[in-house]
Amino acid sequence: MSASLKTYSAEMPWAMVQVKNRVFAVPTRDLREIIMAPETARIPNVPDYIVGVVNVRGAVMPLLDLRKRIGLPSASEEAESFCALMEQREQDHRKWLAELEASVQQRRPFGLTTDPHKCAFGKWYDTYRSDDAWIASLLRKFDAPHQEIHGIGIEVGALVDRNAYAEAEDLVAQTRHAALAKMLQLFDELKDMARHARRATAVILIQDGKLFAVAVDTALSIEKLPPEAIEEVPALLGVGHDGVVRRLAKRAKTQEIALLLETGRLLAGFEMDAQLAELPA
Repeated sequence: MSASLKTYSAEMPWAMVQVKNRVFAVPTRDLREIIMAPETARIPNVPDYIVGVVNVRGAVMPLLDLRKRIGLPSASEEAESFCALMEQREQDHRKWLAELEASVQQRRPFGLTTDPHKCAFGKWYDTYRSDDAWIASLLRKFDAPHQEIHGIGIEVGALVDRNAYAEAEDLVAQTRHAALAKMLQLFDELKDMARHARRATAVILIQDGKLFAVAVDTALSIEKLPPEAIEEVPALLGVGHDGVVRRLAKRAKTQEIALLLETGRLLAGFEMDAQLAELPA
């Protein structure tokens, strides 16, 4: 064990927080409180991981995004990427039904898949898992209208085989106003929920007598990490992020790896006093 590791007391608890699928341990000796992230005032000319400044009961302090600090997309960027993907899948189904209708009108074969598991949305839907209970519940509502839409392709094909073109067109129109409309409504709800589902948690820390806040996805628990369980991070793991993480430890109950945050490194290179001094009174 290196000398630097001996500075951690066996009695000192750690606050476990989560960012995406990673667990970080925050030394409680540097922790002041954990709150829901307050409204943020933007400030210019700062690193991209500095969200802005917040006012916590009269104390003005910078708020940094731990996601950005360790090289991940912010929660808002991740949500917008998710919404963009859903918009593509929404357009896929608009075009799918339009192509089915065109194939009937033009008396030509329909070449797109009628298997709901083989379209781009179906492949995504069958493998995607959300850790948000509300989003997971909403996603389950897609199953029935999605299968219905693709099933219509088979029914329309059977009608076309009998030269029942008018009935086939009517069935497409009914599907557009029922199953497709339901899916489009669900896509809108899903995008709205993704943008607003998770409000960040702010961990208030102190270094050299100065307060600052760190935005994380969620706070998990307070736990003890025996000093003998703490190890230096192997270089091959590539999670150092400019010295923000140098150690890791296994959590006692779950044996899950927790990355120990070097809180003194989080604002390295950011002149906190200078930036706060530029704010209007």
